[in-house]
Amino acid sequence: MTRTALLCTVLATLLSVATAQPVWSDHPAIQAKFSLLTGGLIELDTKAKTLVTPRSRDTRLEDCSDKLQVCLTDHHGFSFSYFRKCRDAGLGDYSLLKFPPKVVSRLHNDAWFVFDASPHYLFHYAYGRGIVGIYLAQAATYDFRRVLRDHNFRVSDLDAMEYLRTPSSDAVAACSN
Repeated sequence: MTRTALLCTVLATLLSVATAQPVWSDHPAIQAKFSLLTGGLIELDTKAKTLVTPRSRDTRLEDCSDKLQVCLTDHHGFSFSYFRKCRDAGLGDYSLLKFPPKVVSRLHNDAWFVFDASPHYLFHYAYGRGIVGIYLAQAATYDFRRVLRDHNFRVSDLDAMEYLRTPSSDAVAACSN
């Protein structure tokens, strides 16, 4: 092998290793807590790569983000993805996301999403602020996708609990302009 070919091979290897690094490796870790007024906590920690919910403890969390989206999953029912740039959401092509959301409700700058990969969670998303609330139903098997068929649905009708992001928490998936 010539010296030039060897150098090209080494350079290609180094570039592939560099691009395989997690997207958040150059971003600060996110530590967010979502709580109920009556107690109960959901904790999301991208540095420790853990997710703690009332139904699961210390679940491994994977960062599946890329240049287009912020993406989180535990591969066991918790999945979320959203555009890094708010204007990309305005184009309406959610199929570009790893987990395309289904919009349950929308009001001003707030939207409520459910994902096929995460049907037991409903995410309250505020543009520019990220995930501000996560709903869990009373029954662990409740599928939030069922509200998509209810044309008279109102978020206030849900028999579910919204865990609200605590003031000391980091923003999760806040899109920017």
